[in-house]
Amino acid sequence: MRKLKIAAASAILVATSMFGVAHAADAAAPATGPQAAMHHMRGEHGPWGLGDIKKLHDQLKLNAQQEQAWQQAVATSKQNRDAMRQNGEQFRQMIAQAKDQKILDLAGMRAAREKVFDQNRQLRSQTEDAWLNVYNGLDDGQKTLVSNSIKARWAKMKAWHDKAMQHRQMHKGAPGAPAATPPAAQ
Repeated sequence: MRKLKIAAASAILVATSMFGVAHAADAAAPATGPQAAMHHMRGEHGPWGLGDIKKLHDQLKLNAQQEQAWQQAVATSKQNRDAMRQNGEQFRQMIAQAKDQKILDLAGMRAAREKVFDQNRQLRSQTEDAWLNVYNGLDDGQKTLVSNSIKARWAKMKAWHDKAMQHRQMHKGAPGAPAATPPAAQ
């Protein structure tokens, strides 16, 4: 019975972790909750932490050929994001159906999860290739602008991370600090 409970807990863990990954690919998610930060880093913010790509687009002053590559990258991004959302929805439906089964097929669930991961990995690679095509078509001045934008975004993310770690240490104690000892029983 204990092994069955462990297997069920493992299946639930796999399912919930996959739901989290699939939900993270949902561009229409609300702007609140734990996923809000993840949604903020995609969509209009482009790959590699580019920041606001609409603002960057205006600053780059692209020629016709560069503009065509840019629009292709935007279209590829949207198409692949939608495909990833659809993959996640199909996986969620499979998990919902599995809940009604008396005995879970953990190997099948793992295979389905791996299939979704592989499909999404290919889609992300296609999207990155499209944006690399844009980047490779830029002149040195434009590449410098993009590089500075990415570096500024990295600095902003590091500042956010440092603040979060400071907040965490404040509530859980500094790493390596001795835990408070309970008072001795009298």
